[in-house]
Amino acid sequence: MSHVTTIDIVIKDLDALRKACEECGLEFVEGQTTFKWFGKFMNDSPVPEGYSPADYGKCEHAIKVPGNKQAYEIGVVQNKKTEGWSLLFDSWNGGYGLMAKAGAQCGKLTQEYSKAVVKKKLKPVLMKGFKLKQKAGENGAIVLHLRRG
Repeated sequence: MSHVTTIDIVIKDLDALRKACEECGLEFVEGQTTFKWFGKFMNDSPVPEGYSPADYGKCEHAIKVPGNKQAYEIGVVQNKKTEGWSLLFDSWNGGYGLMAKAGAQCGKLTQEYSKAVVKKKLKPVLMKGFKLKQKAGENGAIVLHLRRG
């Protein structure tokens, strides 16, 4: 079975994506041109907009679960509509451990990516004595608070 999908996020900062991978216990593999998935399109799930089954398994970079050779991988692919990258992955059977690390539909990974981007953009403010605190929000969301001193 194959359930290759993409999520509605455009990755524009690969350094922030690397940091997000570290936070999730994933490994970013720069220059890996294929990603592990079921390997054959079974026509049992919708094809992500802008892609075709011929695109499955091809990428510019990949994200994998270290120590789990059975786990599917996330392909970091050139976004076909905008500058940046999209994440393609096969979520069948939890990606054999991939979704446990990246979160359902890569929710944990995308939250960590967003957090890394915010921290990077706030670096000049943080150097002026502001502090960034993280709290858990509803449904496992990450909530960031910026405070003076």
